[in-house]
Amino acid sequence: MYKTASPYVKELLKGEIEWLPFSMDTLRRSIRENRPIFVHIGNISNIRKRKEAYELFKNKDVIEIISKNFTAVALDTEDVPEAYLIGMDLLLINEQKISEHINIFSLPGIKPVTCFSSLDPDDFLYIANNIVISFEDHREKLEQASRFLTKRLKFSGIVTEREKPKNISPKLLHAYIKSWSTRFLDKENKYRREPYTITARNLHFILEYAWRYQIKEYLEYIDETLTHLYYSAMFDPIDGGIFREAEDYTFTRPTFEKNIYQNANAAILFSTAHKYLKRRIFKEAAERIVHFLEEQMLIPGKGYMTYMTLHSLPDDSTYYKYSLAELRQAFPLKYKSIAAKLGMDTSEESSVYQNIINTPKYWEILPSELEILKSIRYGRKNEVIYDKRVMTGYNCRTAVAFCTLARNSRKGERESYIQMAKEIIDNILRYRRKGKINLYKYISSTNVEYSISDLYDYSLFLNCVLHCHALTKDVKYMELAKTLTAYIIFNHYQPSTGMFTKTARYEPRIPVKRSPVIDYNTLSSNSIMADNLLLLHKMTGGNDIYIRTFKQQIYNIEPQLIGSGPFMTGWGMQVLNWLTEEPLLPAE
Repeated sequence: MYKTASPYVKELLKGEIEWLPFSMDTLRRSIRENRPIFVHIGNISNIRKRKEAYELFKNKDVIEIISKNFTAVALDTEDVPEAYLIGMDLLLINEQKISEHINIFSLPGIKPVTCFSSLDPDDFLYIANNIVISFEDHREKLEQASRFLTKRLKFSGIVTEREKPKNISPKLLHAYIKSWSTRFLDKENKYRREPYTITARNLHFILEYAWRYQIKEYLEYIDETLTHLYYSAMFDPIDGGIFREAEDYTFTRPTFEKNIYQNANAAILFSTAHKYLKRRIFKEAAERIVHFLEEQMLIPGKGYMTYMTLHSLPDDSTYYKYSLAELRQAFPLKYKSIAAKLGMDTSEESSVYQNIINTPKYWEILPSELEILKSIRYGRKNEVIYDKRVMTGYNCRTAVAFCTLARNSRKGERESYIQMAKEIIDNILRYRRKGKINLYKYISSTNVEYSISDLYDYSLFLNCVLHCHALTKDVKYMELAKTLTAYIIFNHYQPSTGMFTKTARYEPRIPVKRSPVIDYNTLSSNSIMADNLLLLHKMTGGNDIYIRTFKQQIYNIEPQLIGSGPFMTGWGMQVLNWLTEEPLLPAE
């Protein structure tokens, strides 16, 4: 039985296709039965894509061709991030659109033949039928295609050898920003982007760069974008928190999906923006995001769950909406006033459910009135899906967000944020494997596939421990950080490349020795480790091994930085952190 904590994969398992985990047993079975492998990677976070995938794998023709001809593997992007990153690289090689849902056809074993993101049944059947025919009659062509893809994949988004030491100057950073920021920051381009996803860590990098080099144009862009975000339907005025995506930059039609990783990054962004730009609303935004995490996503004693999303498409759901009729019933004398404070059209038909927005007049709503609005919403909780996995990596990033707010807050507030970060660290340590430093991918889950942590979780845990030590100066966090660092270097560091591998050398699972460096939906493990090494260098008074390893990573990354666009902002941030310890040169 496929033991999974993924709500996405659990739903797939209810269908007629025999889905298997990504394991050595599955690969051996495909070789033994001489069947090509079909791998589907997805998650619940994108409502439309999720619906399309479920419909695709309920299609009788699709079920038949998979069941008769393929060993089928289903993965959640959160469970096996390495497989997802490989899928992303394959999409780029095939010049396909970047997607959170990926389909890969492979020869028996790990030999990818093609990769695509379409979930349309006709597209799927066309490709699958061609794979079946080619496998039977022209297998040598598939072998040739697999060799081509494997060769391209070998050099895609990874470091394959150590680069020689070189001068890393501010000119590199300025050139990197210039290579993609014009397109990214262009106002007309913002309105052409459909859908529009808020990538808070990219905006945070631009903010830090603009502040340290005092680039007025970029600072104005951040100010305008965050103000627009806060006073839009992308920010939930009832519970707080931001939604991950909207149909376009108007933000009038969000997809109503929230996850802790993006909200943690948004809290960091808003808090830093308040520190630099002194806008009170940015402090409000950060605090209301934290309130959402505490009230909606926290499982006491364990940590913060991963996702909130809707069962149905946004147009078919009313969870985040209100009608004038129900407001009139709840507030007979004030319903129009409250509707206006939520950005609703008071001339609309009373039975129509409307999206709401966070307006400057939101604060005029009384606490008692807000409780009534919440009770109306929570009466429709059957419309919401919770991904209740308490994931180590995402909780660590949340702890970093709390540390950021602590640094940027007054003394009384600071202690509460530090305590929240400490509780996350304590939860992770409480549920570690066999009382050792070994971690689980889920803080409290030990009996499902893919529960063992990889470099991503360890690097993020080290990162939040270092941030907590910087605030508290508590020696136990530095001792823990040193223990973690020694474990990571022993198990994951590759002297031949000067980078870190995703999979530990002794873990009992499929070994994946790639060292991905691209920051797709989340920061790459290697860019997080670069941050950790630089922090360790500062905190230990200049330990040479940390700075040597950090510099080697930067030397390795330098050839890939220009032209990589926002896919390497994690590295851009570390180059910025390194360079701005020295006197600044003007941006060109």
